[in-house]
Amino acid sequence: MDDYKQIPPIIASINQYCPEHDKKYQLYCSQHEQLCCPLCIITNHKKCDLLAIDEIVKTSRNSALFEIMEQNLKEMKNNIDRIVEDRRQNLEIIKQQREGFQTDIKEMRAKINIHLDKLEQEIQQDLQAAEQKVMSQINRFVQKVSDHEKTIDELQNNIAATKRFATDLQTFFGGKMFEAKIQEEEKFMTSLIEDSGLQQIHLQCKLDNKMSDILSMTKIGEISVTTKPSTISMTTDREKQAQKRIPTISKTINDINLTLLKQFEISKK
Repeated sequence: MDDYKQIPPIIASINQYCPEHDKKYQLYCSQHEQLCCPLCIITNHKKCDLLAIDEIVKTSRNSALFEIMEQNLKEMKNNIDRIVEDRRQNLEIIKQQREGFQTDIKEMRAKINIHLDKLEQEIQQDLQAAEQKVMSQINRFVQKVSDHEKTIDELQNNIAATKRFATDLQTFFGGKMFEAKIQEEEKFMTSLIEDSGLQQIHLQCKLDNKMSDILSMTKIGEISVTTKPSTISMTTDREKQAQKRIPTISKTINDINLTLLKQFEISKK
């Protein structure tokens, strides 16, 4: 009883009697792969190749079919194991690729930072150098003008002192001298208008357009998924296995002995 419980339900449900005709199965149709009772043969399998059930069941337990099925299942299981292992390896490859790309992105970011820091330092130095240059230029100009301012101050003081304390003769000749000096200063003041020293000086910084391109970037790369043909080769060959199935022993309707089930009398009109 315990052994019977171990039989799969689908096998245990196999009946020895035809549910349609309530007759015991006697033959097997290899063409339709169906069990047949005598009435099944008459109705549906007249031209089929038939096998006697008593003959085929004798060797069914040790038949090549079970060996083929077991081998096929074994090969399918091996295929599944290979597929699972292949997918596991594929996952590991994907993980390694992701980590590698993350490293590449970080390294690229670091290189960009280093390069931008270098460019920033260079342009900061250029900016300071330009400022120092124009500052020196303006300071020299201011110094020159300041020197003439001192001369003008001195002339003002001398004229005031001459007017106050000098004699008439000294005042006369002094006035000629002061006039010549003033003309010189006037020429200097006129030259300032024509001199570039009075031009407004401005610093300009024109950033490379490529820097603006970086700011307008919405992403630094594209992530895509590609596929390649599988390297797994399946070992199951069902056509080859089918050739190993139980050989068919031809049996037609002419080889069957019919059994009289019921006799009918037909009245003649």
